[in-house]
Amino acid sequence: MEDYNDPAPESSPSIVGNIQLLIAILALAFSVFLFAQISANGQSSRSMKWRYDTMDRQLTSTIDSENRFAELIKQREASVQQAQQVQARYTEILNDLLKLAQTDDDAKAVVEKYRIQRQDPPQPAADQKPANP
Repeated sequence: MEDYNDPAPESSPSIVGNIQLLIAILALAFSVFLFAQISANGQSSRSMKWRYDTMDRQLTSTIDSENRFAELIKQREASVQQAQQVQARYTEILNDLLKLAQTDDDAKAVVEKYRIQRQDPPQPAADQKPANP
């Protein structure tokens, strides 16, 4: 009976060692996981800050452009008024020429040469009939 070895006392220290090794590996894996999460959060934070800064610059640029366009519209109003005055003067001159062409041969020759004629005024949209399909 002396040859009989009890396997239980020898296996129990190796099980404890295996459990400690397993716990150490799990702790290391959890630490790596936490490090990866913290790094990802830091990167996400930097990305969000960059996006915020970019959007802020775009907003500022858009507001500046809107202000510039408003100023350009004000500057162009004088040109538009001047163009309307010139158009009104040309219309008056051509109407006078058409009226004069009824009695004067030279005016009639100019009207015929350049085919000057009076256009009918545009009709309001309510008077126009829709096209039938």
